[in-house]
Amino acid sequence: MRTKLRVAAILLALTVLAVWFFGGPNYGWTKTSVPHKVKDPVTELEVDVYENRFVPGIDFLGAGLAAAGLMAVGSFFFRKRPQT
Repeated sequence: MRTKLRVAAILLALTVLAVWFFGGPNYGWTKTSVPHKVKDPVTELEVDVYENRFVPGIDFLGAGLAAAGLMAVGSFFFRKRPQT
């Protein structure tokens, strides 16, 4: 059980890091919509238009790594199997 929890913790940490890094690392809070500028064809003014997109932030990274850390710490509460 100890080894399974530690492997799961490492896999969770790597998955969270990969999602955060390849999802566009954002050093702010997690965003579910991102603004981008569009020029209005009639008035020629730039307007912010929001696009629905998930951008993981530093809170996503921190929560995922904290969960992986708790799993790793929890693995120390199980006894080692006696070797036969």
